[in-house]
Amino acid sequence: MTTPPVVDSAALDRLTEWGGDKLLRQMLRLFLENAKERLEQVRQGLAPGGDLDEAHRSAHALKSSAANLGAMQVSALSAELEAATGAGDLERSRELADALVEAHAAADAALTRVLESLP
Repeated sequence: MTTPPVVDSAALDRLTEWGGDKLLRQMLRLFLENAKERLEQVRQGLAPGGDLDEAHRSAHALKSSAANLGAMQVSALSAELEAATGAGDLERSRELADALVEAHAAADAALTRVLESLP
């Protein structure tokens, strides 16, 4: 299995085609703000005494928003985490959450650079 790219530029190009730099800028800002909140919700949901359903919902939301911006590693790991939380596999969910934090850091840096490069 090949590792998806940190950011698939084709997704960014699509957003630019649909709504220009303005739409891309808005979508990037939303993702950069909301993804951190979703990760925190995942962390809280997987903590001892946490709400696994909350982690499941947050992983689902992160999966979709990451895919829209081409953050493919984040999206793929979020999909795996969604499945693991849905199956009630707390150990696997925690492993995936750790990997997701790393993938998010890489995507966050790459997407921040894209946002900063926009006119």
